[in-house]
Amino acid sequence: MNLIEPIAGKAKTGTRGLDDILSGGFSRGHVFLVEGAPGTGKTTIALQFLMEGAQAGEKCLYITLSETEREFGECKPLLEEQVQ
Repeated sequence: MNLIEPIAGKAKTGTRGLDDILSGGFSRGHVFLVEGAPGTGKTTIALQFLMEGAQAGEKCLYITLSETEREFGECKPLLEEQVQ
């Protein structure tokens, strides 16, 4: 019995242009580190990626060790703008 399902295709990032640079998105089955100074868009990219996955019917989980609930809420208008 094979408990691991095959991984096909790429996972779209939800960020216009980034999928083009990455030839379709992130390679599935890999771990990626997004790092940068405060305010460079790390959280926004992560949340856009999760929203893209959720819209595609994938299970998503976001864990943060640094953002407060208020800071996390500040990203919402940016994400809603991207979805439209």
